[in-house]
Amino acid sequence: MSQKWIYKPEPDEDIVDGLISSIGFGTLESKLLVLRGIDNYQSAREFFKPNGNDFHSPFLMADMQKAVERIATAIENGEKILVYGDYDVDGTTSVALMYLYLSKIVDKKYLDFYIPDRNVEGYGISTEGIDFAKENGFSLIIALDCGIKSIDKIEYANKLKVDFIICDHHLPGDEIPKAVAVLDPKRKDCRYPYKELSGCGVGFKLCQGLNTIYKIPENELFELTDLLAISIASDIVAMTGENRVLAKQGLKFLRKTRKFGLRLLIPEEKLAHFEISNIVFDIAPKINAAGRISHAKASVELMISDNLKQAQQIVDEIINLNDERREMDHTITQSAMNQVESSTESSYSTIVYDPSWNKGVIGIVASRLIESHFKPTLVFTDGNNGEMVASARSVSDFDIHEALDYCSDLFQKFGGHQAAAGLSMDKENFEVFKIMFEGYVRDNIQEHQKEPSIYIDSVINIDDLNREFYNFHRKLAPFGPKNMKPVLVLKDIKVAGYVRLMGKDGNHLKFFVHQPSTNRNIECIGFKLGVYAEDFRTKSFDLAFTVEENHWKGNVSYFLNIRDVKFHS
Repeated sequence: MSQKWIYKPEPDEDIVDGLISSIGFGTLESKLLVLRGIDNYQSAREFFKPNGNDFHSPFLMADMQKAVERIATAIENGEKILVYGDYDVDGTTSVALMYLYLSKIVDKKYLDFYIPDRNVEGYGISTEGIDFAKENGFSLIIALDCGIKSIDKIEYANKLKVDFIICDHHLPGDEIPKAVAVLDPKRKDCRYPYKELSGCGVGFKLCQGLNTIYKIPENELFELTDLLAISIASDIVAMTGENRVLAKQGLKFLRKTRKFGLRLLIPEEKLAHFEISNIVFDIAPKINAAGRISHAKASVELMISDNLKQAQQIVDEIINLNDERREMDHTITQSAMNQVESSTESSYSTIVYDPSWNKGVIGIVASRLIESHFKPTLVFTDGNNGEMVASARSVSDFDIHEALDYCSDLFQKFGGHQAAAGLSMDKENFEVFKIMFEGYVRDNIQEHQKEPSIYIDSVINIDDLNREFYNFHRKLAPFGPKNMKPVLVLKDIKVAGYVRLMGKDGNHLKFFVHQPSTNRNIECIGFKLGVYAEDFRTKSFDLAFTVEENHWKGNVSYFLNIRDVKFHS
């Protein structure tokens, strides 16, 4: 095991005691809340019992009034509206959400959607998409999850008299596109209080703004949050504030969704207890697969289809594409690993390139490389017009967007977040870029960012794992960035009974630890820890873990998911 254990600072005892007396939780539970910034009755109320008053007015967002008025004018005048979005999960859920909302108030003959072809048009707003709009009589495009840096494309659209409303959540550049309206809470001049919305979240705020005019029943509006929950989980945005409220709301609607495509994607036995982790591992890869291997239009059609037979055909196609994506991912990852391991250079970053790699999976490959070579990573392949394209992934809290911005004069375009980004670049700039990027990482990366770390919330006693704690733990959900599952530590323990290997190749293991207060054993599962079976059998150890729920035939049980272990000699 190679992770560095970083213990979070002990919270102020007076604040913990104040929380204990005001909300009635125990010491451990109150401590975990304070570590999340929940340190008084009001913040605890907002966290555990959010309500409609916790939503911010959409009109706090810069340009929202302009966007609502322009769409209302288009509807009143019978203009054709094109809903445009990126080909990843956030983009396709954004398009589906906006299309479904508008279809409640607009005749579908005036409405359509457009997803760019990853392999032909690349990321973001494309000339081809604008030309499609012009040639087919669309005078207004609502762009979602993209557009904040599309200065030249918006200028092109303006010349063709095609108006744009941009709904984005990526970091803007120095210049804002000259669209009719640009909705992005990360704009410096935007006073919207919550800055961490997904692209789909910005689209939902626009729907809320429109609903002040069109008055769709609130329950119908919030039914669309099942798509928003998928977006929030898949785009790995902060699970705090409004995102957490929307995700919690969205999960409720997802568990009883009436969208045929989503119901067919979710196994019936999981539906009642579907959580954020299920979205990340069960739904997101399948929705993404269409855009990675084929065309993401199928993903949108899956989410908006009201025809069961059509939805089943799309689901079958997407599952086949996901199987193909997995095989391609494995092959390209191995090829990239070989490049890294054959290099003799000592470096602070990982940069690999092969012109034959599929653009659709290089982001996944970058993440895989970080798992084994813990460095800021870029995976390059060839684009369509002689340029190179790359997906970038980062480590810990190293800001890869900022690192790429330092090199941005070399790029045709780039964009993204602190943890993940993408770019395109002329091939002639590649060698210079490698030197510049490596130099920036070398000069700016911190020591704690150079090795995998696990942040520990608290050391506990095994008797702390009781019914009250499990109930509290469930209320902390939904989990995600900035509201992760608590990582707890048990010190100096031993296996009670046997250690059993699991999985086809014995890669995983299971054992139990004894709880004296109940005279029961607690199940522990270690994924990819099969090689340590003998150590677990013969040594005492400190265990870092998260608590997981298991639902089976109406019964709920709990197990400890081993995140790391330190064996005693």
